[in-house]
Parts: sequence; structure tokens; C-alpha cells
Amino acid sequence: MRRVVLSALVALLVVSSGCVGLVTGDTVTFESAPTSIDDGTLSETGYEQSNSTTQNITRTVSVAGQERTIRVVNHVDQYRRSIDLGPIGELPLARFVVVSTPGATVAGQTLNPAADWSNRRVVEQLAGRTGQIDDVGFEENRTVRSLGEDRTVGMFSGTTTVQGQEIDVTLHVASFEHEGDVLLVFAVHPEQVDERARVDAMFGGIQHEGN
Repeated sequence: MRRVVLSALVALLVVSSGCVGLVTGDTVTFESAPTSIDDGTLSETGYEQSNSTTQNITRTVSVAGQERTIRVVNHVDQYRRSIDLGPIGELPLARFVVVSTPGATVAGQTLNPAADWSNRRVVEQLAGRTGQIDDVGFEENRTVRSLGEDRTVGMFSGTTTVQGQEIDVTLHVASFEHEGDVLLVFAVHPEQVDERARVDAMFGGIQHEGN
């Protein structure tokens, strides 16, 4: 009897939250709000937007003991800055990526696994966007102000290959919730370049207004 009552309660909460499709079996779409970096920050840091895309991901989840299909719509924005590496030349090797993905919370249950990702998991998921990065190792955490709150940014080291030459890189990673969405933020640049101040400024320049 208790299981029946709980299932009915969850169904009621789902309906009242507007996600009727999770009860009827229809596909329900959760879309995040897009992000941007304010123009003043881009001018200050020398970064420019290189790409802005929307990702559609369909997955099966369990709600109230029943399998249902949800569609998650993510927004991905990428920024870059060219760096002079001497013999290799000037290349856009400083990258900053922001992924906005919906928390997709229904009846207190978060359906998007990204909400629980550690910074290490973010590295694994986003490193491929900036090229192959190997030998990733944790260095330290620091606190950076972003969207009105202090955020924990993890620093990692790694290596990548550029024009046949292996170079050491530094990665800066954060994952946090804001206005119902999960923001995954990832920056990478050659280790020989002191980019921390610019990266911190980019964190501070993130704009995001939840749905």
C-alpha cells in the first residue's frame, strides 16, 4: 500500500510540475538556458567566441518505477585566444568552454547525471572538445567568483600534441548549478603561458539566466 501511495504522490508532483509526458509515456524535453561572456570581459582577456552550438541528447530514465524517455537540450559555447609559441608559431591554443545543461529535476529527482559530476569527470567529458589531452593529473583547487558565488575550480596538468610536438598544458575545470541548470566550465592552455588571471576573468564574465 505504501508503494502505491508513493507512486501516486510522485505522479501528482510530475503532473503539477508540467511534465505530464513522464506519466503518459510521451517524450519530455528539458532545455537549458544559454550562456555568454560579456563583451567587456572578452575585450579585457583577448578571447573571442569561436563556436556556439546546441546539443540534443535523448535518454531513458526511471520515474516512479516506470521507464520514460526524455530529451535534454544543451547549449555549448567555445572561446579561444591565440598564443605565440615561438618555433611553432602563433596558434589559438588557449580555449574556454561553457556547457549549459538542464538539471531536469522532477519531484525532487535529478534526471541529468551531470549534476553529480566531479571536476575530474568534467575533464574526461570535455577534454575532447579542445583536442586530445593525455596524462591528466590533478594539481590543486582554488576559488573563483562566478555568477555571484564562489566556485571551486580544479586545476589539472596534461599533455597534447601540436604540429608533431608534445607540449604540456594546464586545465581549469568547474561544475556548478545555477538557476536550475548545471554549468560545466573548462579552460585549457599551454603550461608555459600564465593564463590564470585571464581564465578567472572569463569565469567572472559568464552570463546565464535560467528558464
